[in-house]
Amino acid sequence: MWFVYLDDVFWISSGERNVKVRNVGQDPRVSIALEDGDAPAVAEGSARVHRGAPREDVLAALAAKYDGWAADVEVEPFGARVLLEVPVKRWLLEGVAQ
Repeated sequence: MWFVYLDDVFWISSGERNVKVRNVGQDPRVSIALEDGDAPAVAEGSARVHRGAPREDVLAALAAKYDGWAADVEVEPFGARVLLEVPVKRWLLEGVAQ
């Protein structure tokens, strides 16, 4: 999962045909679990799919984190890129998400 955490929100890049995007369309409740050595994180939230023009600040953060990766470029077979916005409603285990 390629993501950034900005202002208490997880932003996840995915393809519009990816199963996780389809699942969010049916039920937006999600859990996110990240292993990070000494600082694992587990959170719950409600996801929203962003289609169309992506947020430039999120794209810049993803590019900075993942060595210049262009998170808005379509990749087959997953279709057009979308961003999942997941504001954290509850931390179950709070590590340092980076």
